Amino acid sequence: MKLNYLIQIAAISTISTAVYAADTNTLEEITVSSQAEKPGIKLNKVNATSSRLGLTAKETPASVETLDIETSNKRGDIYVRDAVTRTTGMTSISSPGNGQAFSSRGFTGNNSVAQAEDGVRLLTTGTLNYPSDTWGYERIEVLRGPASVLFGDGSAGGIINSVRKQASRETSFEAIIGAGSYGAYRAGVGATGAIGHIGAFRIDASALGGNGYISRGDYDSQKLMTSLLFEPTDNLRIGFSLDHAVDSPMVNYGIPLIDGKIQHSLRKSNYNIDNNKLQFTDTRARARVEWAISPTVQLKNETYFFKSSREWRNLEKFTYNASTTLVDRSSFFNFKYDTKQYGNRIELVVTENIAEHQNRFLIGWDSMHLDFTNNGNANSNAANSSVSLTGFDPGYGYDPLRRNFESQITQNSFFMEDALNITNALKVLVGLRKDYIDTEKTGEIRPGQTNSAKEFTPLTWRAGVVFDVTPATSLYGQLSRGTDPVNNLIGLNLVNATYDLTKVRQEEVGIKHLLPSHKGEMTLAIFHITKENILTQNPNNASLSMQGGRQSSRGIELSTTLLPVDHWRVDLNATLLNACFDELVQSGVSRAGNTPLNVPEKVANAWLYYETPVWEAGIGARYVGKRYSDNANTGTLNSYTVYDASAAWNINKQVSLRANIRNMTDKFYATTAYNTQQIIGSPRLFELTAEFRY
Repeated sequence: MKLNYLIQIAAISTISTAVYAADTNTLEEITVSSQAEKPGIKLNKVNATSSRLGLTAKETPASVETLDIETSNKRGDIYVRDAVTRTTGMTSISSPGNGQAFSSRGFTGNNSVAQAEDGVRLLTTGTLNYPSDTWGYERIEVLRGPASVLFGDGSAGGIINSVRKQASRETSFEAIIGAGSYGAYRAGVGATGAIGHIGAFRIDASALGGNGYISRGDYDSQKLMTSLLFEPTDNLRIGFSLDHAVDSPMVNYGIPLIDGKIQHSLRKSNYNIDNNKLQFTDTRARARVEWAISPTVQLKNETYFFKSSREWRNLEKFTYNASTTLVDRSSFFNFKYDTKQYGNRIELVVTENIAEHQNRFLIGWDSMHLDFTNNGNANSNAANSSVSLTGFDPGYGYDPLRRNFESQITQNSFFMEDALNITNALKVLVGLRKDYIDTEKTGEIRPGQTNSAKEFTPLTWRAGVVFDVTPATSLYGQLSRGTDPVNNLIGLNLVNATYDLTKVRQEEVGIKHLLPSHKGEMTLAIFHITKENILTQNPNNASLSMQGGRQSSRGIELSTTLLPVDHWRVDLNATLLNACFDELVQSGVSRAGNTPLNVPEKVANAWLYYETPVWEAGIGARYVGKRYSDNANTGTLNSYTVYDASAAWNINKQVSLRANIRNMTDKFYATTAYNTQQIIGSPRLFELTAEFRY
């Protein structure tokens, strides 16, 4: 399959190059010169993730950040998760169980830090892995803090939105091919151009894989993204996209702790079964219409269909037994999840002055339906065993798939936004969303659990002000309300179907500033978030849980890009956080004051670049503070700093050679706590790539 896919990529590359050559032979060359967009946080760029009103980041009373893919490529970030963790305060807690997942502002996982592609979310059972790699995307937009007004429940910590490259009538072609440590390889092609007099196409394809840096750590993925754009009139745009991706990431469930610590000698160990499996398959189709009814009124409609399949066959829990000096392996899972999600979002945008004050108003309706099927075992002991620390036979595991349950979710949402300029310097922004969510679960076979149905009708809102102290400096303040489920809505059982959504509130103030003479930009935010009605132990029955717990976080975030002199660039961001449980009882013990699992309270990133037309070089550092492996705070994951570097030679305008080193000092560290073990970060990795642009 890898070979066939690479042949397809080569064919696409050949065809696209031929198209380009034909165009250059038949069309007169036209030179267009313009000032290149400055790198950085993009304060003056419209951010579609923080608002649907066409506001720039500087106009938005929230913490927003845009990372262009060109910058992530220079840093050597192949995966979306790696690129995201360079942004302010974001850390990865990814694992085979939850796929691609993050921690932000003290809240963790795909039920609290949402992910989207081009503004549309895929609902999950807590596992999400698309989009995986950065090829085919133009930028990644990050909104920190509750995003429920724009994207619904499950986004208390923020949302990450990957924005794809758009079809263009201007012909262009790009490609990359690379190889690296542990048998790593990757290849990608992308092309865009005109179709007739009113249309344009874009196609992006990529493949990557390798042996992995742990034993039996093979991985591979393939992706094809296609889009068409038609503009039959000056005021009408019609777009279509169809994508397919198959991702089999490295199955790394970590290593057991010995005397409460990770051991360097076990760095490459893999205690999973030999016939393990992890595969994510995604197919997505969309149609989008944008109609400018008048110069001040615009109608937008987007219809989509997503189909996803998730497959696991793994042993997931490894515990060192000091009395036997063996590793006890348990929690064998053999699952297959199938999801079909379709929906439609329509919105009307009106930009009409009110009493000579600029006003932008949006109103819309979002409808979605999801069908989910769970087939698998029920945490059987089919492969449970004990093995030695090293030199063991991993064995095999098998348990026939059987129907567990089916779920349906129907969600209808009304939403609105308004941004009014009270004066030339003062803007007020308000947003409101009302959701109507119906969930139903049938066919549950696990003991003690039966069918369930639940309705949720959350109301979320945000209100903020932006005051321009000077044209270069803005102060802002925001109040927002959001919701998160206590568990994912797809898998509600008889017990947790009785729970309501948790309630999230945030207060935030900050400053955004553009340095003079285009020398950079910076932001500073101070925030306080509280989540109420999290699950806590029932005081009358220790075996049951109830709502009534509370957790909170408060912190400060700083982000800046500096362009001090020609050819030099510095990117810096840092977060100081105090995250804790205010009310929580587990195992009869109060956890009040403890830090939640996998939440670092100190995070920082730094990158220094030197760039000329011929040579580029950069070096960066990432610091993640101490975290805890349980809510009792009895186990810890040590803080770590990882250094990366990149260098490139631009042979000409069309071809570049780039070398990247990740984890230059070969730091041994843990990224995530999972069950009783910890997942180890990647060792030193090298990659050499050739990049082509026409």
